[in-house]
Amino acid sequence: MQNFTTIFCEGIVHKKFFLLITISALAGCVNTYTYREDYKPLETFYSSKPAQNVQECILSEWQQHPLGYPVTQQKTGKYFSVLGVSDNADSFEENGKTVVNYYSLRGALDPWRGIKKRTAAIKRCL
Repeated sequence: MQNFTTIFCEGIVHKKFFLLITISALAGCVNTYTYREDYKPLETFYSSKPAQNVQECILSEWQQHPLGYPVTQQKTGKYFSVLGVSDNADSFEENGKTVVNYYSLRGALDPWRGIKKRTAAIKRCL
């Protein structure tokens, strides 16, 4: 017969595991087509390079280090976007310069230090 401490500790481990699985599943439920409307950019960068060139550079940088998720590109309206499950970057031209808006859903749960790595990659492409 198991003692109370063993049963209690196993229950906590199972609850934490279930919570981690639930958070991971919900993070994948963000619609990549509405993130611009649903969230504010975490950071905004500026460049004198053309928006499409900046997007291609960011795509290449992010694909070298996918951080657990596939990375793709997309052109929607004025936006040249790089899309990952947890990170998105939009490059677009405005008032004669390129603006890069970086969005992230990583928050405090960021085991790969993805925000720091993604923003460093963006800065290398400006």
